Amino acid sequence: MTRALTLLTGLFWLLLSSTLLYAQLQTPYILNGAATQRTCNCYVLTEEVPQSSGTVWNKNKISLNNSFDYYFDVNLGCKDETGADGIAFILQTQGTNLGATGQGMGFQNISPSVGVLIDTWQNADDGDPDYDHVSIQVNGDISHTSSNNLAGPVTALSGNGNIEDCNWHIFRIKWDAGSKTLEVSIDDSLRVAVQKDLTAEIFGGDPMVYWGFGSATGGSFNKQQFCAALRPQLQFDNNQLFCDGSAIVFEDDSKSFGTVTRWRWDFGDGTGSSVPDPPPHLYAKAGEYEVRLVIEDNSGCISDTMKQDVIIGSYPVPSFSYDAVCTGRPLTLTNETQLDVGTIQKWEWDFGDGRTSNAEHPSIQYDSIGIYAIMLVATSAQGCSASIQKIGPIYPTPYISATGENVCIGLPINFTGTDQTPSIPLSQWYWDLGNGQQQTGQDISYIYPEGGDYQAGLHVMSTDGCLSDTFPVSVNVMDIGLFAGNDTLIARNQPLQLNAQTTGDGLQFTWSPATGLTDAYSADPIAYLQQDQAYYLTVTSSEGCIEKDTLYVKVYAGPEFYVPTAFSPNNDGRNDVFRAISPGVPQLDFFCVWNRWGQEVFRTQSLSGTWDGTFKGTPMPAGTYVWMIQGTDYTGRLFSRRGTVTIVR
Repeated sequence: MTRALTLLTGLFWLLLSSTLLYAQLQTPYILNGAATQRTCNCYVLTEEVPQSSGTVWNKNKISLNNSFDYYFDVNLGCKDETGADGIAFILQTQGTNLGATGQGMGFQNISPSVGVLIDTWQNADDGDPDYDHVSIQVNGDISHTSSNNLAGPVTALSGNGNIEDCNWHIFRIKWDAGSKTLEVSIDDSLRVAVQKDLTAEIFGGDPMVYWGFGSATGGSFNKQQFCAALRPQLQFDNNQLFCDGSAIVFEDDSKSFGTVTRWRWDFGDGTGSSVPDPPPHLYAKAGEYEVRLVIEDNSGCISDTMKQDVIIGSYPVPSFSYDAVCTGRPLTLTNETQLDVGTIQKWEWDFGDGRTSNAEHPSIQYDSIGIYAIMLVATSAQGCSASIQKIGPIYPTPYISATGENVCIGLPINFTGTDQTPSIPLSQWYWDLGNGQQQTGQDISYIYPEGGDYQAGLHVMSTDGCLSDTFPVSVNVMDIGLFAGNDTLIARNQPLQLNAQTTGDGLQFTWSPATGLTDAYSADPIAYLQQDQAYYLTVTSSEGCIEKDTLYVKVYAGPEFYVPTAFSPNNDGRNDVFRAISPGVPQLDFFCVWNRWGQEVFRTQSLSGTWDGTFKGTPMPAGTYVWMIQGTDYTGRLFSRRGTVTIVR
């Protein structure tokens, strides 16, 4: 099977090569100078070399008494700034071995003649513009300043001053024998035209002329080519927009110098045709197909394969969704349209009340209840459209109000909700308490764990799913934040400054009992004591909130240092550390401990400092240690004490 396929493939290429060789042998053209035949219908006039020229003449004369419409493909090379010199299409009566080098482009000094010149080099002495240009000249004269310049120069390409762009361009020469009009188009854009009786005014009454192409290079150069056009091309109906189930008309719009004799269509779905204009073609399903067309002309030349992608779009399956539609609420419609082949290009919404939109996911607000029909028409880039309509009610939105109250810390706040639209049935009440907590119910009670200002809020949902606005409720939880102070110890008659700490203003203070106090109703009285005392402080706010705290004061004879004689650091929670009690001593200079060899094992300047019986993290052995303490009492007297302490293990 493989060998047979190989033999068939080889036979195909042999036949194709034979066809091309035969076509070359049968060519109606005479080549001069550097001109060479590249393919069956294409010729290179000059290679990319300096000081070169080439002409290609059709050996059969044509009559200017007959109209003609010739299509060619031309390629002026790839070098722009340094490319030269150009191509000329020439009508003349002198023969088929003519030509000229350099700026003459094979046309200069041929007379009588008509030349259509595509000039790519600026020659100031000929009046050339600084862009690639096209003109109609006669009698071998390439100057644009003489009377032999019949039309132009204009840019060779419409709106573009460069034709040396590596690309092939359609070069059309059209002669209307009736109106004596010669028109020149490049890439389907009319560039120059002239109305003149060429037979009588140029060729001395002889209508029979040779036609051909000439080209040349000088110091600058380009590869310059032409083809007797054999360009397969097609056009679609309906602006190339196709939908599933619609028949497509493929019309042949090929450009050919000669007569097209054969067509080979491949529609990309396994089917094809061999007629110029196939009957309307119906694809079995939506999808993307590659349509191909190959043509052959009467000289036996076969074109390249034209390829054209054709998208047969599927019809959209429109769909959309939305939440409950409530009056006064923005409604976002979520487009959920599906499409198998193609892309959605257009959305057309009709909201049933005269308003429309082209957004993919539009938003709209209805202010009146009622029944509305919302319609969506979805259209693909391929022009395929489908629609869907949903009919539904617009529900009323409920309105509510709410109240709260200010309380003292630890007391519950009662929140109350009020329905302002009792005709709208409600399904649920939602409270946001402003501290991350939520509750449900129309009337609720809540105790805030901390004082402060809170912004609570209430909203409701109707039985139709419509949410009210959130009604704000501001509440304050009063927290005096009372702290009477740390329990302390003092010496007899040592002044003790009390300082109650609170938050808020307008507070009333009461210390009980008033024993030893300078002012029992002040936040910061001074106490003078002879014995231990417990003070009970009561603070009342202007809102009537009451908070209480207790302060214990231990009174010692002093000022003095009270230091124990032993301690047992065994972590049993009893007598585990060694410390000094210092009533009447607000400032400690040092408190030190030494072992029996005089090594310091502990030092502190803190009145609350303690020794745990270790040195550098290592427990000290049981035994006797020497200590010394020094400080300044509240009267400013400096004094010290020393002694021994025993570690018991």
